[in-house]
Amino acid sequence: MGDVLSYSGQPEFLVNSIPQDEDILKQLESYRPSTEAINGEIVASLQVTLDGHSCRLKECNFGNLIADANVLYKAAYSMVSWTDYPIGLMNGGSIRASISRDSKLTVTRGEILETLPFGNQIVSLKLSGADLIKTLELGIRSNGETSRGEFLQVSGLKVVYDRSKPPMSRVVSVHVRCGFCKIPKYDPIQLNRNYSIVTIDYLTDGFDGHYILKEKGFDKRYEDVSDVDALIWYLKRNDPVFAEVQGRITFVNKSNNLSSASSGGLRHNCGLTAVILLVSFLCVI
Repeated sequence: MGDVLSYSGQPEFLVNSIPQDEDILKQLESYRPSTEAINGEIVASLQVTLDGHSCRLKECNFGNLIADANVLYKAAYSMVSWTDYPIGLMNGGSIRASISRDSKLTVTRGEILETLPFGNQIVSLKLSGADLIKTLELGIRSNGETSRGEFLQVSGLKVVYDRSKPPMSRVVSVHVRCGFCKIPKYDPIQLNRNYSIVTIDYLTDGFDGHYILKEKGFDKRYEDVSDVDALIWYLKRNDPVFAEVQGRITFVNKSNNLSSASSGGLRHNCGLTAVILLVSFLCVI
């Protein structure tokens, strides 16, 4: 990709001075009743506000809900254990709105379409532990700019970040939920193990800078369902809807004594990065 050196043109902006086409307006009006009926469909009752506005910066309950919905939609068709794809990733930038419980007690299809307006397709794939850590690093590489949407909401992961570290070295620890188990639990990530993930095609196509999912993901399967339909499916089966912030994503800084948290499975970021580099070197040679 090169830099733009010059451009020209005389675009005519559609401002109020340009009259609306009456025939088009009539056609649009004919669609209004059916469109309003679809958008007004009540999907489920709502127990809590679903926060989508903070999803670009930290764990949000709407992000948890959407990531869980994608994983459990896939799990419903699993033929082994409770699922063979226990991990979900959803970028905060794809969550475009919140749904407030303040004025009403329901969530409609129109509100879901406003939240997930792009119709992204659900994709399942596999990724090595080392590449999964790099993917998480890509999601935390910015320094809090709300205009960027690469920050990842997760299902089936417990991640600790340190924003005081340089970009691409901020992952302190990752614990991963098992799929082939009778009782799901979380274990420390293994760099050379492959993990099964459910996400969206926006990320597997490499957008928001997530090139690892595009280039390193394998056994990709494009599911015959959109993120909107997976969420609606999940909400209908979990009515009334409740979602919370669960500590899936936490932050530490240089004032924290990480060694005191070793019993919880925390590993210092420098050691984790060194092991990743060693594995990458061995793969090259």
